[in-house]
Amino acid sequence: MEVVVQKGKKRTKFTKSILIGLISFILLFIIINFIPVKKHDDNDFIRIGSSSPDIIAHRGGAGIAPENTLEAFTLSESLGVDILEFDVRLSKDGQVIVIHDESIDRTTNGKGNVSDYTIEKLKSFDAGYQFVGPDGSYPYRGKGITIPLLTEVLESFDHMPMVIELKENDTELADKFADIINHYNMENKVIVSSFYDEIANYFYDITNGRVAISTASKTTKNFVILNELFLGNIYPLKEKAMQLPTHSSIFDLTTKRLIDSAHERNIAVQYWTINDTDMMEFLLEQGADGIMTDYPNKAIHLLRQKGVDE
Repeated sequence: MEVVVQKGKKRTKFTKSILIGLISFILLFIIINFIPVKKHDDNDFIRIGSSSPDIIAHRGGAGIAPENTLEAFTLSESLGVDILEFDVRLSKDGQVIVIHDESIDRTTNGKGNVSDYTIEKLKSFDAGYQFVGPDGSYPYRGKGITIPLLTEVLESFDHMPMVIELKENDTELADKFADIINHYNMENKVIVSSFYDEIANYFYDITNGRVAISTASKTTKNFVILNELFLGNIYPLKEKAMQLPTHSSIFDLTTKRLIDSAHERNIAVQYWTINDTDMMEFLLEQGADGIMTDYPNKAIHLLRQKGVDE
């Protein structure tokens, strides 16, 4: 004989299943948000509670002097910046040099890829050639400005904190870079960044975590998404800094909640590349730890206008 299950009973069972699932999800959500996050014991780059973020000279201050050159670093230091930011790559003969682009076309009077030239040849190009002053002139042409070696920068500015980006997903670059940082005793003065998660993790491993790293692309994306879902607590972070644009895709990365979530872990939040003074002021109010800018003179002037100690 056929047994007929009433529709009402089916609906009741279905409703109970949905209710149990919803309650389970809510309980799991509550438990996750009560899980204590792993917090760094110390972080020299974080400014929680400070009224003044670090002013970070992006590429040494690319808007005020030829980027990634000793001249830019010297000028930014004289202005009173807190941190120098620059990029490193390998030359053809395996030297760690300070330059952003894969090629030398945009910043020098030469042509071709960085990896095609030895350091001796790279030094023959004018690294001040392409810089345009506010009046449209080329004030740094023919001044003997060259692409610097990382060692040259550290010899002159080892007293300053630095953010240094590994521009290549290359273990040889990471190995040589780590050796130089160790030689100059810069382990506690440097944040190492990279867009490549693989090389950031590799660098962290070969230095045994002694040198601070910032979140690379995938790690940043994962944390931002989970934080939006109020699940950021479940994502482990060994990094001591997040270096962020103001927006990425649909996400506003300047929210107080995102900054506070990083601060709960004692992770510094630094924004790039901020050249607009209104945005600088907004990030100051939000509690950012660092403002990375091509125009550190603008940022320093803003802080002085607001009566904020640098």
